[in-house]
Parts: sequence; C-alpha cells; structure tokens
Amino acid sequence: MKFDTLKFISDLVKFESVSADSSRACEVRKCAEFLKDAFSGFGFEASLFETPGHPILIAKRDCKSGSPRVRVLCYGHYDVQPVDPVGKWKTPPFEPVVCGGKVWGRGTADNKGPTSCVIGGLVNFLEENPDAPIDVAFMLEGEEEIGSPSMSDFIKEHSDFISGYDFVMLSDTSSASLDQLVVTIGLRGTGSFDAVFKGANTDVHSGMFGGAIYNPIQAMTEVCGSLHSPDGLVNIDGFYDGLAKLSDWERAEIRKSPFNETEIKRHLGIKELYSQPGHTPSEALRVLPTVEFVGIGGGYQGEDSKSVIPSECFCKISCRTVPPQSTKDVVEKVKSAMRARTPSQIKVEFIDYDSCGDPYFVDPKATPSDAKSAALSKAFAKMEECVEAVFGNKPIYLREGASIPLMSQIKKITGLDCLMLGLFTPQDNLHAPNEGFSLEMIERAVKYYGMFFEKLVLPQ
Repeated sequence: MKFDTLKFISDLVKFESVSADSSRACEVRKCAEFLKDAFSGFGFEASLFETPGHPILIAKRDCKSGSPRVRVLCYGHYDVQPVDPVGKWKTPPFEPVVCGGKVWGRGTADNKGPTSCVIGGLVNFLEENPDAPIDVAFMLEGEEEIGSPSMSDFIKEHSDFISGYDFVMLSDTSSASLDQLVVTIGLRGTGSFDAVFKGANTDVHSGMFGGAIYNPIQAMTEVCGSLHSPDGLVNIDGFYDGLAKLSDWERAEIRKSPFNETEIKRHLGIKELYSQPGHTPSEALRVLPTVEFVGIGGGYQGEDSKSVIPSECFCKISCRTVPPQSTKDVVEKVKSAMRARTPSQIKVEFIDYDSCGDPYFVDPKATPSDAKSAALSKAFAKMEECVEAVFGNKPIYLREGASIPLMSQIKKITGLDCLMLGLFTPQDNLHAPNEGFSLEMIERAVKYYGMFFEKLVLPQ
C-alpha cells in the first residue's frame, strides 16, 4: 500500500506542537509519540530521547542483508511557530483544510509537510525494495522554532551514532517556485546581543541638565552610526578578514535565481535596495556578513512630549556571519568597537543571548577525498538528476541569508555535511497566518524522493 502523504501531513498538523508555548507541551509530546508509533509501523526502530525541553525522535532502519552501500541521516522538526494573530487565519490553524491546490494549517510547509514527503518517498521505496542496501535514520526534534537549545548536547552525546552515517539530508529550506527548486549550499551564522548605554543614575530635566551631561541616546546613536561606512560596509577593523572571493560558478548560480529587484521594491514599498561595493543585493544577502540594528529604545515613549534626558537606553544588534568567520569572534569585534567608541561619560554594557551559531558551507563540486565525501558527491549528482526529471529543471545551488545553526554544529562535532533541498516556497506563508503547502509539490516531492533513493542505492 502506497504511503498516504497528504493524510500523514494532516494528522501531524492536528497536533498543536508550538514549542514556544509551555501550555502546549503535552501537544508537542503527543506529536512526537505519534511519529514514534508511525515509524515503528514502517519497520523502524524508534525511540524518544528526553531533553530539558521537548523530546528528540530517533528512528532507524538498517539494511537487512550484507553491507549498506550508503548511510543517510534525515533531519527535520515536528514543532511549529505560534499562530498569532489568530484572527488573520482564514481556516483554523490546527484543523487542516484542503482547497485551492493546497493543504492549509500551521506546520504544513514548515516542517511537517516537507518531512512527510521525505518519509513518504522513502517508505514507498523500501516497500518495493525491502532488501535495499541502505542504512537510514530520522532525527526529528521538537525545538527548532526556539533555536534548538537541546540539539548541541544531544549531538555531542550521540556523536558516534550520528557520525556513522555518510551525510545528513533535510528539507527545511526554501525554493524559488514549484518548477525551480533550490539546493541550499550555505547558511549564514547568527549572533545577537543588546547594548545598554548608561549615563546619570536617574532621568533628569532636559532644561536643567541639557548641555551639561552626555545624553545616552546621543552617545548610542553616534556609536551605532559609526559601525557602517557611507558605502554600506561594516566599519570595524578585521571584520572581513579571511573572506574568500565569490567564485565565478557561484556568482553564475546566483544570477539564475529569480531575484526580481523591481518586484521586491514594489512589494516592500521602497525606492531602492541596499547595495555594497562589488556585490549585487542578491549576492550580498547570501555571501556577506552584516551588523543589523533590530531594536532600539530609551526615553519617553508616550503621547506628546516629556522634557527628560533618560538615564539609559538600549539597542538590539543581530550579526550575520559567513565562512570562515567565527560568530563568537565577530560579535566580540563588534562589542570591542562599540566599547572603544563610547564617550567616556557613558558606560556601555552588553547582554548576550544563547542563539549564537556559526555559518555553514558545502561545495557540491568538491572532489571527494574519502568514502563519506564520495557518498555526498554521488548524492548531489543523483539529486540533480532526479530534480530535473521530476520538476523539469535542474536545481539552482544557492546560499541562504538565513541561519540554521544546527548544520554548523553537526559539521563541527561529527564531520558530516548536509544535503538541503528546499520544498516550501515564498507563497507558503511560513511563520505567518494562512500557512499552506502545495498539493502538487507534495506529489512531486514524494515521487522525487522515491527516485532519489532508488538511484542512490540500487545498481543502475
């Protein structure tokens, strides 16, 4: 019997597995238990591993005879984003509805739908080829949407198990459209912190003290304004040290991406996109590091005016990094620059956050140097062949501007690289009301994964 992918997705969506909402912890666990039971029914050895947060599911199936030709570890997550604002949803977010060529509901595209497509393609393949020489496992977590706080320790504790596979495969990245899939070959790292600027020990009257003391807001804006030069580059010594020049091949791949500047400007309501010397906006958001101000506060925020100089103010900063940068080192360089540029009359303090991850890059054209890299190279080749056969076009190989810190952790701890094929598209409303996943994408993706495993594993 063929795997009913749409039903499986719908069953998963019914679980309100919002990892950020402690009141829904039972729903997150129920979703994990549902998946455990499902994998057991597929003939996998499935177990839930407890963490300080939500459980991690490991489901594995070893080849039944002889030595495996390939060992594949599939990653995904079963937790979802909150559904706020609920009033913007056209259908109940946890009651899956099929209409208009999509299945609608929270998690349909991120990541219950794509993960179900991987499961569906593999289960169908194994049903037809029960003795296929493949060891395969799934590692599904319930905390991806809150930064995967338990995964780093889990990977360290189970590094021998994870490193026994040849590569990691996932579908938690985006593609341009149903007809133009994207293979993600790189992800920027991310590091965030707050900078708090402190002046007097209390708010003071701007008439009585204005001009006699340094205003923390003035100091903060001066410091923040100094972090970028007029051409848009980050103005910090050593910030770009070690960055490699963008290759001609990768630049050509980026040009293939449907990055329509006119449409983006219209959609965002802006006159011009930001550009940096030597790079188009599409290139910059993929291959250049950034320092971004993502929040700011201080002083009176109510109606009308209040003539007061605040005792302190703050800004929130998010850094994006690219190989070979260390995110921790970059964050420290930014802090050091801010500290050095803060006027002596003002004190600056920093508040760090745990959501810090290094960048990741894998070269699909690299020459294999060992058995694992040879398996990965073959997987890239078969993936391209199968994507073209099922979706009508070869995939584009792109870095993403966003971050999945887990990928760099896996590489650093186990040495494994990742094969990332995007299945959701910009039209799927990730993290927003009215999330949906294309029925045609589901059908094609299941067919693709069945073909991919066949060509990867069986003699041709």
